[in-house]
Amino acid sequence: MTIFGRKLCCLMKYFLLVFLMVWGSMSTQAQIFYLDLTYQVLTVPLRVVTVEQVVDGRAGNPPIGIAYRGLGGKSVAIQFQQGLGPELTAFVQSQLPARPTDHVVVLCLRRLQLTETLGGNKELALADMTADVYERLPDGYHFVQSVAAQASSRGSEVTYQHAAHMAQMLSRCLGQLTQADWSAVAARPVRTLAALPVDVPASLASGRRGTSVAVLREAPRRGLYYRFEQFLANRPDTSQAFLLDTIKRRTYHSWLATVQWKNVARVRPLVRTRAGGRMRAIPPDLWGFSDGQQVFVKYEKQFYPLMRQGNFFTFVGEAPLDLFFEQAQSQAAGRAGLVAGAVGAALARTNVPDHTAEPMAYGLDMSTGAVVSYPSLRTPLRPDTAYVYIYRPAQAVGAEEVQVLVNGQEIGALRAGQYLEVPWARFGSPLQLCLNGVAVNNPCQHVVPNAWRLNYLKINTSKNAHVWQWMPPAKGSADLDELDRRTK
Repeated sequence: MTIFGRKLCCLMKYFLLVFLMVWGSMSTQAQIFYLDLTYQVLTVPLRVVTVEQVVDGRAGNPPIGIAYRGLGGKSVAIQFQQGLGPELTAFVQSQLPARPTDHVVVLCLRRLQLTETLGGNKELALADMTADVYERLPDGYHFVQSVAAQASSRGSEVTYQHAAHMAQMLSRCLGQLTQADWSAVAARPVRTLAALPVDVPASLASGRRGTSVAVLREAPRRGLYYRFEQFLANRPDTSQAFLLDTIKRRTYHSWLATVQWKNVARVRPLVRTRAGGRMRAIPPDLWGFSDGQQVFVKYEKQFYPLMRQGNFFTFVGEAPLDLFFEQAQSQAAGRAGLVAGAVGAALARTNVPDHTAEPMAYGLDMSTGAVVSYPSLRTPLRPDTAYVYIYRPAQAVGAEEVQVLVNGQEIGALRAGQYLEVPWARFGSPLQLCLNGVAVNNPCQHVVPNAWRLNYLKINTSKNAHVWQWMPPAKGSADLDELDRRTK
């Protein structure tokens, strides 16, 4: 090759390298959607606070959301260009200037997630936010209360609706402080500003409501809950008769989720349109329901059984969209676009697992009704081992053995009149229980065992009966005493 040819080749390589660097930079930028709150407005009637600062207290500081952009529906991360804390602080302060009579507070975000769901001609935008509020007093920062809000909307293109959802949630959260007990704030522990992101407010750890609410003192009444307050008061709507309907669980994009939810019942209540009429699905605004023994809460359009944990409740639902997996997929697709053929296909693959829709533990905030991940920073630590007693009554139908499996491993077999003790030391982790060796529908379930007291689970393999029946501690203990007496 001539000297001119070598120079031309080097020059072409240089320009190609520059092009790839510029393209890669543009591709990286295109993978981010920056949230712009410039044209949003906060509306907080009867406001009593001014926000000194918004602090990011989310564990691990994950992306705040994933949006789908362009004709191909490419996933991109949702971020604030100047950072979550600085931009929200500037926005709130510009919208709500300080006044001499205001309480000066810090808003510490514990959860913020913006998501989009694609399907048909309409997209669904969902937003969820929870935060702890601290008042600045002369000696430091004191916890006031938790606040929470959600927002959603549909449209042909919903990405630009996230900004409006952020403003709505901030307005609702700040509006909840009009009922705060400001006189009690000074008596609570003092914290520095730097300590707020990892703080666990003592009043949260001990359960602010105590056992004062009716649902913690009484057996659940059968009926429909249209509001969180009806659940707390144990006063469901009893005007409509309903049946518990078991429906087929959907197939998930994640293979891990499909396997883990296999054989777990998915239920819904059906009400009768009129006397002797057809059964129909319940109204979309239903909060939850009780069949007289078990309370079910509605979350992301599905119903899950609640499990009591001291002075609050947990349930096992589907994990949200795995933002880290989506981000890894988007980055892999960007790399693959640089190279064609088999090499490009290899670059498009990622080893990051997709945990979307896997069984995940959630907690129900008894102050706001918000659903948060469990355990979280607001969860009182309870490292004690939980105990689940699984038993079959002495008069159980059939003499066949029923194998009991915990997270896929057989731990024992039960005949009529026998029971097993299952210790569970993995605090806050979902426990999968399954039955084998008997022809029953939905032989599996997920639950977070109660570490505050013993758990009693009766197995019923009769036809058309609920397989799993959680028993009140007093009743379960009496049943086991009777089984022991019969054995002796």
